[in-house]
Amino acid sequence: MQDNDKFTVASLTDETLRKLEASGLRMTVQRRHIIEILTSSNCTSPKELWYEAKQYVPDLGIATVYRLINRLEQIGVLSKNRNIGMQPVTPVLGVLSDVHGKILQSESLNLNELVRMGLIAKGIIGHNNQISMTLVGDKINITVIK
Repeated sequence: MQDNDKFTVASLTDETLRKLEASGLRMTVQRRHIIEILTSSNCTSPKELWYEAKQYVPDLGIATVYRLINRLEQIGVLSKNRNIGMQPVTPVLGVLSDVHGKILQSESLNLNELVRMGLIAKGIIGHNNQISMTLVGDKINITVIK
């Protein structure tokens, strides 16, 4: 992340907390303050976020801010788009075509349902499971909802 990247993140929800804990990251006072500031302020850089968070946690290190932002990206809570900001991004299916460019499906397909059916067909999830997908960088993270 560059110092001139602007970022915002959705509100601190129970789902976000569960994702953080499932990724092996316990919610500390420092991390909670950083996330609360992310959700309520218009910081334009990690350094600015660090300065603001230091008001509440004086011994906070800048590395903690960078690590938390990276972890939030890894678990799909936010993604960085240079000069646009950090926003949760839900992937959608573009054009479905063959190798010659012929469009195979003219009606819109739901990417989420397409991936879900593929996971069911492979025996990875059951018919009653739903999934949620988020785009993080060039990777799609899939969360199975039971």
